[in-house]
Amino acid sequence: MAKLRGTSGLTQKGLITSTTAPSSGRIGQLWYKPDTGITYQYTNDGTSSFWLDVSSSGIGAAAKRGVDYVGDIDPRPNHNGGSATLLVGQVYYNRELNRHFVCTTATNDANVWSGRYAGAGGIITSYLSGGTYYRAHTFLSGGTFYMENTTSVDYLAVAGGGGGGGDGGGGGGAGGMVAYTSQSIAAGHHTITVGVGGIGANGTGTDGGDSQFGSLTASNGGGGGGMYNDSKPGRAGGSGGGAGGVNATAAAGGTATPAGQGSAGGSDSTSGNTGGAGGGGKGGVGASLNINNGSTGGGGATNFYRDGISGTTIGTHYFAGGGAGGGYTGAGGAASYGGGTGGTYAGNGYEGIANSGGGGGGGSAGSKHGANGGSGIVVIRYAI
Repeated sequence: MAKLRGTSGLTQKGLITSTTAPSSGRIGQLWYKPDTGITYQYTNDGTSSFWLDVSSSGIGAAAKRGVDYVGDIDPRPNHNGGSATLLVGQVYYNRELNRHFVCTTATNDANVWSGRYAGAGGIITSYLSGGTYYRAHTFLSGGTFYMENTTSVDYLAVAGGGGGGGDGGGGGGAGGMVAYTSQSIAAGHHTITVGVGGIGANGTGTDGGDSQFGSLTASNGGGGGGMYNDSKPGRAGGSGGGAGGVNATAAAGGTATPAGQGSAGGSDSTSGNTGGAGGGGKGGVGASLNINNGSTGGGGATNFYRDGISGTTIGTHYFAGGGAGGGYTGAGGAASYGGGTGGTYAGNGYEGIANSGGGGGGGSAGSKHGANGGSGIVVIRYAI
């Protein structure tokens, strides 16, 4: 933690290590207190001799509004090294990077140091995963991410899901999902865009919005196709929208474009009236037609960011599930991973979950509307 700086003019060289102050010493003698990481020097001010804190620049304890601990790296946010002597309000100073941290919880080995780490922006959380402490920045809407130094980060971006189609319509495709690890991010400001969910319709649903982190783009989910007497194809996107229920014409599911961010929507190719097909998801293609019921949306995916975003509305932290198709004369299709359930006969579809990138559910036959897709998310994390 603290570095011992060179000294000169000492009467006696060497270092005493002890958790309690030596009863006396020669002027210039150094004493290191291992439970606090502070180094003292035996000093005389002309009246009395005493141990002076030299590693904290002699500025004393928190009760005196000074720095209590000095080190050359940032403190781990949830760990105090087993010391039960910390108090709320004590201050840690990283002299190499010139920033301060304050103890906010003094529980042994569970205290939280609050302060400035490498990045700023979004909802900031710190957590332990696999023996490594991470700091996560979660953006539920657009903003700016700031890095103080060039840093290796992991990041996730999910676009907005497509809106569901109506009148026996297909489910909206999930927003495209991209995740990378160990990426070098330059110091400075980085613009964050979080895609909105597409709008459900009585015809074909609209596409969701892209999510962006710098030059990285997660592509919008495709809208689900509507029926409207003739079935309509699902729209292409990060994951494609499901086709509307067949009436007189077969229809294809939307393709996944660009490749790798999601899956295609389900298609309808059987003659006659059917429920809508499911929208594609990151984890799989949307299910194709079901005669009376809507079809299931494509599965989503989870990843290592889930621990850093607890407390949001994302539920189980699965992302990018396709919306389910609306029913014809039966039930709407089931959806998961943030996608919306399809509408049961004479009912509208259900919306994708906000900040999951889930596609909206298709509306049932009877001129019922598809639902809106869920908005996207961007999460950035780095080890501390």
